[in-house]
Amino acid sequence: MKNKLLISLMAMMVCITTIYPQARIIMPDSSQITTNPDSLDLLPRRPVMPDSTVTSQSASSQLDHLLHDHGAEADSLQRLARMTIWKIDRRTGNRLPALSDTLLHNYQQTTLPDGQSVAMGFLAPLGSPAISKIFFDRTETETFVFNNAHYLYLKDPEKLLYVNTRVPYSRLNFQRGTGKQTNEERLDARLTTNFGKSLNVGVDVDLINARGFYNSQSVKHNNFTLFGNYLSDRIEAHAFMNLGSMTNFENGGVTEEIFITDPDAVQENFTSRDIPVKFTNTWNALRNNRYFLSGRYNLGYREIDGDSLHLGESHFVPVASIGYSTQYTQQHRRFLSYDTAYVNVDGVQMQQIDRFYVNRYYDEAVDDSIRYTSFKNSVSLSLREGFKEWVKFGLTAFLEYDLRNYSMRDSVGPGYVNHRESAVTIGGLLNKQQGENLLFNLRADMGVLGVNLGEFRAMGDVETGFNIAGRRTTLSAQAYIKNLRPKYLQENYYSKYFRWNHDFGDIRRVYVGGKLHIPFTNTTLSAGVENLQNFIYFDQDKNIAQESDNIQVLTARVDQNLRLGVFNWDNQVVYQTSSNQQVIPLPTLSVYSNMYLKAKIVNELSLQVGVDAHYHTNYFAPGYEAALLQFYNQNEREIGNYPIATVYANMHLKQTRFFVMFYNVATKALKPYEYFSLPGYPVNPFTFKMGVSINLHN
Repeated sequence: MKNKLLISLMAMMVCITTIYPQARIIMPDSSQITTNPDSLDLLPRRPVMPDSTVTSQSASSQLDHLLHDHGAEADSLQRLARMTIWKIDRRTGNRLPALSDTLLHNYQQTTLPDGQSVAMGFLAPLGSPAISKIFFDRTETETFVFNNAHYLYLKDPEKLLYVNTRVPYSRLNFQRGTGKQTNEERLDARLTTNFGKSLNVGVDVDLINARGFYNSQSVKHNNFTLFGNYLSDRIEAHAFMNLGSMTNFENGGVTEEIFITDPDAVQENFTSRDIPVKFTNTWNALRNNRYFLSGRYNLGYREIDGDSLHLGESHFVPVASIGYSTQYTQQHRRFLSYDTAYVNVDGVQMQQIDRFYVNRYYDEAVDDSIRYTSFKNSVSLSLREGFKEWVKFGLTAFLEYDLRNYSMRDSVGPGYVNHRESAVTIGGLLNKQQGENLLFNLRADMGVLGVNLGEFRAMGDVETGFNIAGRRTTLSAQAYIKNLRPKYLQENYYSKYFRWNHDFGDIRRVYVGGKLHIPFTNTTLSAGVENLQNFIYFDQDKNIAQESDNIQVLTARVDQNLRLGVFNWDNQVVYQTSSNQQVIPLPTLSVYSNMYLKAKIVNELSLQVGVDAHYHTNYFAPGYEAALLQFYNQNEREIGNYPIATVYANMHLKQTRFFVMFYNVATKALKPYEYFSLPGYPVNPFTFKMGVSINLHN
């Protein structure tokens, strides 16, 4: 009933935007619409990109680069001169070119946790904790470390797609799996419109309700985001507010794998929900509330146009910018269990869930909670690239102050443990994003006061390219050097089953890598190597630990797309090796292969029908510990050598995308069944899913 009400509400909002704002936004005739990336500037005298320091020519290069990275083709929104889409840098307010989330094909794969990487580990339900098995896909550990397992679903001002739109835009994505008791649903909606040329306001809604195919494994996410931006010659402002909650029921994993690997041997009828699990009536709850505001004031001058069409008119040329941003974050995690029936284990009376843990630091039912707040403020000063022909790069400097507060239940004494800390960071950015022959971004930041004193990052990427018969081949390189201070929660933690106080050393990371895109063969080659010292991880006993020795991780990747008429075969192959598999375990080979037929049935309807699969070689994949909401290393169960495959049909009709899919189809052909994503956690069994995405920009 709730979902029906939400869908009805979204439908009403779409109707309102198609009627109300149109009375206030004057649509130009088609002869006035240009292909300039700034969708609101008619017949511009000068090319403008999301950041005014970037020309339209470099914008095309960057968007092409984004498309190559995603292995995707541009969608209808990119081809229209009605919308500009970008992301922002949280500290400086710089606008960065971005792709829309409405790509024309492989839509069905984006709706799965598997589809977020070549190889993923997750608990099965949509919205459950996840970890990429590709090492270089993993991001830095968050200050609030419990968010790492939910990185796929977190909302952040730097991940948000900001919009400037000539006409109101709304998007409604809905997906659903079959089965009344095991259904998975996700409603993802966006509504945004401009009020005049400068002001845009929008709202995002992301709701997940997955009941789970296995006992005590349901997931519920509620995320509501309000965002907006104001752009003028002098002032650029961005605002973001997100209220989010995530609740995952935990079962600790299945206890009898034979129900998965050889169900015929069980010799009785059962469903996936009858498979025994470790515990019930247990859940992790996360709350994330973020409030963000960024503003820049541009310093510059007006320049008289000299072309015959606009003789005597002028346009604004930004020379420098003064920026300020503030962000307040509230985060809360609670681990709670009512699986408290007393049992006798080797003569000791304990609660049901206590059987699975060595230590118990208090006797009551487990109820661990921790609260974290962060209040960040930063100021920046930027010199814009290209305001004169001889100014070949942009330069930005910033200063950030972060005040953090922690409060967690004390597992020894009564009450809570409270901690406050602060961090002051200075940094800068040197970039060149105009031209064709050489583009680069160099960035550095350093902790100068507080808990991050001595922490620093120096990162850079450079791209060059050359045209062959009108096709651009690009070559890029990336590198960084990092000296990272351990997070407070990596050194201090109090709960019923785990408790530690450490004084870890700084983590040191050095990486260098490169990428080559060859358009003639539709091939992308990339490789990278990283050296890590003092790496922090969770060992096989689920205790946090630090490895003082150096560890090298090497990755090589090939993305190869083949096409012959309507036949397409896309492949992504990743080779990885770790010099210490006990600390950083990785699969040697990971593959995603997608074989499909794609054609237009009629002028407006395109059809993609195919089969795809994710596969990786056997290795000791990380385990998942619910009481920590963390992944840990284990050496008891190898995972891999089994494809997680789908058969699908993906269609696109005007402004509508829809798909049907059979998930985990390999179980109909391969035995024994080994469709485990992580130890104790099989992916969903063979099931049918469908989804639809509607984009309205009128």
